[in-house]
Amino acid sequence: MKLQNCVMIVPMNEETPDLTALALTLFDIGAVRLGQFRLHSGRLSPIYLDLRLLVSFPQILRMVTSFYRRLLEPLRFDLLAATPLAGLPIGTAVSLEMNVPLVYPRKADKSYGTGKSVEGVWQVGQTAVVLDDLVTSGDSIMQAITPLKAAGLQVQDAVVLVDRQQGGTDFLRREGYTLHAVITLGHMLLLLQENGRITPTERAHVLAALAK
Repeated sequence: MKLQNCVMIVPMNEETPDLTALALTLFDIGAVRLGQFRLHSGRLSPIYLDLRLLVSFPQILRMVTSFYRRLLEPLRFDLLAATPLAGLPIGTAVSLEMNVPLVYPRKADKSYGTGKSVEGVWQVGQTAVVLDDLVTSGDSIMQAITPLKAAGLQVQDAVVLVDRQQGGTDFLRREGYTLHAVITLGHMLLLLQENGRITPTERAHVLAALAK
């Protein structure tokens, strides 16, 4: 199928999409790019994941949602909690797909109206699972967990699409939380190389940079 902007979508089984289809599709829409980029953490990186692009590709967002659902179904929780802003489109899509209420922490407390730090409806003691697009150091997920817990919610798990394998999983584990990722960046790079999207040299360059 060809979208209006001429991006090709990799064929997939909508009920059970595979990781190869995910990796190739993300690359083909420009959500995975090689080059030289400065990340939010300040680190320089030879690869950039722009998963905010998913909002412009409904079919791909549905694919991504099915992967999140697969990881979420074994977990125990009452609410979904999306990180601002990257996690909100994914969180909304998953909420609609699973019929589970969604809340989200604000990046800054309101200085007007109700002054809430968390938007949505919840009850003290309920358990929320945090949804984000990816994890690097784990800082953004922790920044979301802090106001959720301050609001009386329990948090045990976080789910992301991509783990960049740069310490975030271990950091969250040390803080007492379990991270669940649809795919690691290393696995994605392997799939991209095997399917001719990147060269072995490009893959080796990125892996070497991630290991620093």
